[in-house]
Parts: sequence; structure tokens; C-alpha cells
Amino acid sequence: MQSVFRRIWIIKAGLIVLGLVSLVACGTARTGDIQNYEDLNRLVNSGEFQIENDWANPIGGTNINLIGNTNYIRFKKDSVEIFLPYFGVRHTGGGYGNTGGIKYDGLSKNMEINKKPEKKKVEISFDGTQDGENLEFYISLFSNGNTTTSVNSSQRSSISYQGNLSSLEEEE
Repeated sequence: MQSVFRRIWIIKAGLIVLGLVSLVACGTARTGDIQNYEDLNRLVNSGEFQIENDWANPIGGTNINLIGNTNYIRFKKDSVEIFLPYFGVRHTGGGYGNTGGIKYDGLSKNMEINKKPEKKKVEISFDGTQDGENLEFYISLFSNGNTTTSVNSSQRSSISYQGNLSSLEEEE
């Protein structure tokens, strides 16, 4: 009789330990640079940060997982380097050798940075051109390190992205 109670006690203890381990493992795995609005503000003021997107959200389509696919928005003071995969409708033909994605490397034209401490976010907008295509970028940076990016184009349907903000990685 005691061995039955002992087995039940061992099973219960094992389940409690398993539950605690699962609870800790399911906690936030991100230990990024952004923990609060002050961190966000500091990073934006430095002018050197990057966004890597996890999801693409084409207009009229389903969300597309980008994890493992190269994509980035890198801010380097007054310039920006962008490569984003594009999923959607192109209204005019692209040129030969076109990457198919949204690619831009140059000065961030008409850049506006709007800090909204009451909402704990920063909004950035700027323009760029790629092979005769006018691009408008609208980025929201949140105090938890999450980002949303919307891209409007003169030649394609709009698309948005969801990702994460971090400090600019050192180039090797």
C-alpha cells in the first residue's frame, strides 16, 4: 500500500517539476537591447540600429513567415540599407536583373522621427527610390522591441512587416 502512495507522490512531484520547467521555458526568450521606452529612445538617438522582420503581411494575402530568410532595415546615421522580400502584385514591369524584393541603399530622404512617450513608441517615416520606383516607408518602433513596417510603392501593392529591433551588429 505504501509503495502505491510513494509512486503517486513521485509522479505528482515529477509533474510539478515538469510544469515549472515548462513555465520557465515558455517565458520570453528575447533578451534584446530594448527593455523599455528609455532604451528605445537611446537606440533611436544613436542613429544606428536595425530591424529584422519575422512576418510579411501582403495586402489581400496570408501572413508569410520570414524566419530564416534574409531581410533587414539598417539605419546608419542619415542613411539606410534595406532588403525586404516582396510578396504581392507589381503594377508595372520590373527591369532585368531585378531582385524581386524591396532593396534600397542610400540617404533616407524626408526622414521624420516622431517620438510618442505616452504610447511608448517612436514612428519613423522616410522616402527612397529604387530603379525609378518611389518608395515610402512607415516604421513604428515599440518599447518592447517589436516593430511594424509599412511600405508603399509607386509600382507595387503595399505590404507590411512585423519584426524586432536591435542595435546595429558589428560588421566583420
